[in-house]
Amino acid sequence: MTRPNSSLELDEVRRLRIGVRLDAKAVGRDIPMIVDFMLGTGLRIGEALAVTWDALDLEARTVEVRATVIRQRGVGLVLQPRPKTRSGWRVLHLPVWLVELLKARPRVANEWDVVFPSQQGKLRDRSNTASDLRDAMDPLGFDWVTSHNFRKTAATLLHDAGLTVREIADQLGHKRVSVTQDTYFGRKQASPKVATMLGAIDESAS
Repeated sequence: MTRPNSSLELDEVRRLRIGVRLDAKAVGRDIPMIVDFMLGTGLRIGEALAVTWDALDLEARTVEVRATVIRQRGVGLVLQPRPKTRSGWRVLHLPVWLVELLKARPRVANEWDVVFPSQQGKLRDRSNTASDLRDAMDPLGFDWVTSHNFRKTAATLLHDAGLTVREIADQLGHKRVSVTQDTYFGRKQASPKVATMLGAIDESAS
């Protein structure tokens, strides 16, 4: 099946999540949790891989998106202290199921204190992680799915649940609405309703 620009249906999300958890290689590469985090937040892959433990407030159920992983010529992988766009720097509310997974997650020591280090305790490369995702999803029949589809899936679920375009744009870090709206409607703080809406992802997976 080829659906390059599609979001996943909710039943597909649940099948994919179960499938990657049954794949020992995917589990060893930390793919199930990375998939969950991207689905539960709508973050870009580089933003997800750059999240540090101190950017999480699990009691408040929020994450501050304040960096992205990039490869710097002559240096290697680094945390760029600003996401892709100015509107990318934002605080997001996390669904309860994702908070519970993060609370149960072992904290692996690494130089950057990122939540998702590589198996060697380094920053994860976006391309290598995309390849790991590909290895996990192809056998499940999701050969058309990329990290961008996870992002689009989160946006679609929020739209179907009745959130406004403004609320969804705030969640995704998009700058699509007028400067007036950006100035007067709290661009830096996404709606807490998104955490409830994205809770649907885990309703029948436990």
